[in-house]
Amino acid sequence: MTAVAPARLYHAGRLLLPAPALPGVDAVATIDDRIVAVGSVADCTAALPHDHQVVDLAGCALAPGFVDAHVHPMIMCVFERELLLDECTSVAEVLDLVADRSRAGSPERTVVGFQLDDAALAEQRLPTAAELDAASGGRRVVLVRRDGHHAVGSVAALRAAGFDATGTEPVGGVVERDGAGRPTGLVRETAVAPLLALMDDLTLDDLQAGLRAWSDRLLRQGVTAISAMCQTTEEGPSGPAGTFEAVGWSVLADGLPFDIQTILIAPELGAVHDQRSGSPLHDPVGRRRVDAVKLFLDGTLGGHTACMHQAFSDRPGSRGLRTLGDDDAYERMVAAHVAGLQICVHAIGDQANRDAAELFGRLLREHPGEHRHRVEHASVLDAPTIERFAEHGLTVVVQPVNLHSERHWLERRVGPDRLARTYPFRSLLDAGVVVAGSSDAPIERTDVIEAMAASVDRGGLADAQSLTPAEALAIYTTGGSWARSTEHELGAIRPGSRADLVVLSADPTTASPADAAAIRVLTTTIGGVDLHIHPDAPAVAPRESHR
Repeated sequence: MTAVAPARLYHAGRLLLPAPALPGVDAVATIDDRIVAVGSVADCTAALPHDHQVVDLAGCALAPGFVDAHVHPMIMCVFERELLLDECTSVAEVLDLVADRSRAGSPERTVVGFQLDDAALAEQRLPTAAELDAASGGRRVVLVRRDGHHAVGSVAALRAAGFDATGTEPVGGVVERDGAGRPTGLVRETAVAPLLALMDDLTLDDLQAGLRAWSDRLLRQGVTAISAMCQTTEEGPSGPAGTFEAVGWSVLADGLPFDIQTILIAPELGAVHDQRSGSPLHDPVGRRRVDAVKLFLDGTLGGHTACMHQAFSDRPGSRGLRTLGDDDAYERMVAAHVAGLQICVHAIGDQANRDAAELFGRLLREHPGEHRHRVEHASVLDAPTIERFAEHGLTVVVQPVNLHSERHWLERRVGPDRLARTYPFRSLLDAGVVVAGSSDAPIERTDVIEAMAASVDRGGLADAQSLTPAEALAIYTTGGSWARSTEHELGAIRPGSRADLVVLSADPTTASPADAAAIRVLTTTIGGVDLHIHPDAPAVAPRESHR
């Protein structure tokens, strides 16, 4: 950022620090990129130079900038270019979009779509290979289910991926076939990667355009800090196409205004050391850090591949699967822990989460020491696992907006008994576990206001696990900062913290659930510089005009 941050006084609004300020604390002073005073208007004015600016909040709320502790930035860039299918309500609508894109593009290009959700379609199923072939005129078509762990391909795409013959599935993957051995179109887990590899190469211009689109959206939504997941090999949701994600991210991320933690999906730590040596991704003074690794223990609830103690309620024959064995997982965890890196373990099913707790317990017994290790998602938990998370000092990174996007199938998937411990935010906080909010974008939407509202009003999905509005704000501020080891810099309005702030049209900690969902982000400020200004944002005036 080249803009110069002005000295400012914020007053006449609700201050969320993130908890509401105590009586008599009604102003905030910033100089350059730092908060220098929090207190009365007189005290804050005294901390500022004479020519400071004044922001009259006019009853609006001032809060710390939001932290999204789990996004996939390179996949977000791709999503901005391809078909998005999340609003489709029938197979026919999906096929119409495929047909339109096929007519508009070159026959040699692969038609790619994301966010396909069969549970939201009238037919309650995914398109078949034959249907995609007919709609596209025989072209390669690859549509990825919204969980990222399943895809459907046209006949041409399946053939190009080598799946037309039996026995060609990669280890850890499934290609669904009919009675004659022909692929039906559906593939699961590691078999998604060969289909995604058919996607045409993106140019740097494509990626930069996608980056501008999603970064502008995050600023409009009040996000000022992110944790970015990037592949370094074929392992990860992008498969072979993601091999150079970290390299591409290092080229693109430098101009972004956010505080960025990069978390590498790196089977070998050499990739981490490479990115920490001279890469623009690791510049702590410039708010860039490569300090964590991620590994996967299971799949997803949406795709019936989360590893569960008992079978899924709507698929009695399946308990999901483990995607990485204990020995391999533990070896990676030890290497990262001893190297002083944060470990982020993807675990969704209750069995996978129990396994994660046991692996972390063994790690910390055999290699005791300070850490900020995390469990990503932690979707279905039992009480003993929550106790172990607390005992081991683990942070849990959750995606509350799942409660909206999965509303139409979640109880059917886990059953009423397990629903009570699915996305158990209340139980985690009550046990003393630090909880951080995130989007898992582009799998979920990045709207923090929507996510906070979902965590408070769960719409009948285990309402006893609801958060209070203040707790919902905290998981996207203090919780997110703790998860990224930036709690001394971000996540709270206090002297010495960075001036990463959002002005909200109303106070989300006192608004009704219906009103909270309609709150707007009026201003997003990073390092004291306004990077998003809504037309209704409070006016900024010189001190003399205010007097």
